[in-house]
Amino acid sequence: MIKINVAQIKKRLVGDKPLAFDLEPAELEISPEEMGIIGTVKLVGSMSNAGDVLLLQAHMECQVQRTCGRCLQEFVGVTKAEVVEKFYPASADNIENDAFVYDSDVIDITEPLREGLLLAEPMQALCKPDCRGLCPVCGADLNDGDCGCDRLTVDPRLAALKQFIKN
Repeated sequence: MIKINVAQIKKRLVGDKPLAFDLEPAELEISPEEMGIIGTVKLVGSMSNAGDVLLLQAHMECQVQRTCGRCLQEFVGVTKAEVVEKFYPASADNIENDAFVYDSDVIDITEPLREGLLLAEPMQALCKPDCRGLCPVCGADLNDGDCGCDRLTVDPRLAALKQFIKN
């Protein structure tokens, strides 16, 4: 859990508290199954008073163990996340159901940081932008060289669709 004391920020109409942390994945409640973080998550940002709300602005960066979505090779990539979240006083009116609220001088910022980092992770990561993937015939890694398989042969069940391409 990452808790920030905002008592001084709340007292001043315009206040700012700089944040700089090296966080372990466990502090963000991220398991290795959810995201294979290597080392720590570097966080730089600020918590500021924006009048009726407190504003969290943070940039996070970490190295992540990934599997390429095309060639299935393991590689290490970098995940960068920008988090901007508003924290409303619990006594405020017309707050959305999913909004973050606070009712004391200590705010837990774990959940918005966790969400921001997990959402920044790509659905299908590539080891390199021009990854050629695996051969659909023999399964060879095409990044290592051409396997020589005939990949232009059309499945006989789909051969009738080929006439639409000619027209």
